[in-house]
Amino acid sequence: MTGTRKKEVRTPEGDQKRPPATSWSQAPSPLAFPTARVDIWKVCFDQPPKAGCEASILSPDEIARAGRFHFEKDRIQFTRCRCALRYILADYLAIAPGEIRFEYLISGKPQLAADQNPRALEFNLSHSANVALIAVSSESRLGVDVEKIRGDVDVEALAERFFSPRERDGIRALPDLLRVPGFFACWTRKEAFLKATGAGLSFPLADFSVTTHPDHAPEIEDISGNREGGKQWSLSDLHVIDGYRAAVVLESSHVKLETYAWE
Repeated sequence: MTGTRKKEVRTPEGDQKRPPATSWSQAPSPLAFPTARVDIWKVCFDQPPKAGCEASILSPDEIARAGRFHFEKDRIQFTRCRCALRYILADYLAIAPGEIRFEYLISGKPQLAADQNPRALEFNLSHSANVALIAVSSESRLGVDVEKIRGDVDVEALAERFFSPRERDGIRALPDLLRVPGFFACWTRKEAFLKATGAGLSFPLADFSVTTHPDHAPEIEDISGNREGGKQWSLSDLHVIDGYRAAVVLESSHVKLETYAWE
């Protein structure tokens, strides 16, 4: 099996170039522990499920949560996403997928049970429509977000409600053609940061700003008015498939990304 081309992703100030396309490849075997890098896994729900990806490996609380979805499609996607997460983490931890135990922060963010995680493996997941992303690293907080772009959103109203004044100005400055892509670029960048902090919506959305241009290198511009606050975080865009926006954040000044397709 072959791995991805290694990419060193940085967020230098003033970089005005479109980020390179993301290459999603088959993971190497054996899979090395993610030290000083982030592994991003793409799961596509419109493809046949991986053999063995069954609800039987889920915990009782995961099965109960799946059962609360009203639509069967949502139940199936949740189950497949959690199965993929368990198989991926099991490869790093060298334990059976069904034996993995999760704990949850107050915000609801899952993490590995401490006694199963001596090397401080960190993960985060997000899904939208037919795609899920699972990000895995170690010793640093991280967050990932993916969103399907919808053209029917009220960009101005939502930006006024959820974005900082600086971000609202950035969205208004974009040409009409870029306002919807700019909104979703900003949204995924902000959501990835919030998920990385583990604070959820207890961290006010207007208290930090990210860049809004969809084709420029992403950056956390300020946190609570401090323009240096974002330098401890690395923010990167990901090209998943056409019609989606995605971003990943790691608590590090720079990060090496490996991108894999879950097959």
